[in-house]
Amino acid sequence: MPNNNIVFLMNNIVNVVYIGPQSFPLGTATTKRRRYMVDYMNAHDIQSHYLVTALSRDKNRNAVEGQYGKCTYCDLSIFASKRDIYGYIRQGKKKLREWYVEGKKNVLVFHTLVAWNEWPFYKYAKRLGYKIVFDQVETSYLQNKTGSFWFRTQVRFSEYLSNWAYKECAAFVISTALMQENKKKYPGRKLCLLPNSTPVIKAESKTCFNDPLLLLYSGTYTPKDGVSDLIDGVIAAHDGGVKCKLILLGKGTTQDMKVLDKTQNKDYIEYRGFVSDEELDNTMKECDILCMTRTNSRFANFGFPFKLSEYLSTGNILLATNVGDVSLYVQDKVSALVVEPENPSEIAEAIKYVDTHHEKSLQIAHTGHEVMKERFSVENTGMIFINFIESI
Repeated sequence: MPNNNIVFLMNNIVNVVYIGPQSFPLGTATTKRRRYMVDYMNAHDIQSHYLVTALSRDKNRNAVEGQYGKCTYCDLSIFASKRDIYGYIRQGKKKLREWYVEGKKNVLVFHTLVAWNEWPFYKYAKRLGYKIVFDQVETSYLQNKTGSFWFRTQVRFSEYLSNWAYKECAAFVISTALMQENKKKYPGRKLCLLPNSTPVIKAESKTCFNDPLLLLYSGTYTPKDGVSDLIDGVIAAHDGGVKCKLILLGKGTTQDMKVLDKTQNKDYIEYRGFVSDEELDNTMKECDILCMTRTNSRFANFGFPFKLSEYLSTGNILLATNVGDVSLYVQDKVSALVVEPENPSEIAEAIKYVDTHHEKSLQIAHTGHEVMKERFSVENTGMIFINFIESI
């Protein structure tokens, strides 16, 4: 349970400003990672703000400026879209100045990198007196060797700037691998391990299974996501006599979506495309096995799948490949079904296990739900977040 005296103290001394290219308050996994920390701060009257710095605004979902609970936010992308660099920098500095509170510990939290277009804000914030913190969830955005020349040039320049900034700033890291890499490259840097958090999507664990078993994958479709292995595993399970259906949500590039060619003439595999957050939550609750099948890549082993905590929060069974920190949080046939990466036959066997061991599988779902509440709740990770902010 949180120490209310500590929380009361935080209310008076901490002011957190998030900055980054992710839209807010609605957006992708990184947006959710940050929004749940804002939820915690809103619940405990801790001051927070959000400055969006790139062309990421969803006009149908997020306003240019607004209020999310007690958190004020501003999206600078309207200036970037007009190529109004002067207005972009002026407005960003104006917000940092307005949001700075004398007498409080003012903290500016960057994403994995300080992007080249955010560098003026980094320098200005330091002059104002902000403490600088990075929220690192990646090793490098160039690790997949994709993207245009302009994109790769921007990232390399941002990595150069960040490498310099890391030496004098604190950081949240999302995995133990990132923790160890930081300790080696930046000795003395203050670090905090902060996995993803999630609210409870369903209050209770599963009590029965659908007929046929419903499996779900939601996300992107790059090779690192292992969707091809998952489809092969489902096909093998179905051909082996298991009554099952795979629902696929999300989207990817035209090239990435060619993986769906494997599903042709397979009426037990359904692609529904990109859906709203509400529809995603409802689908996760309705299904039986939620699949996170990343391949054995540097990305997987240094990152942390947002879906791991989110899937566990539904009270359903998580089927996950053993990459990165997965085995630190869940155990095979205890709190999840954990298989080796890039192994469709193990995926098929895991599906078959649920089909033939209903009672044991229901217990696995229940235990996984308890792991989520203990390790990934907004309250618990929020306390870790704020205590580290206060300590720097």
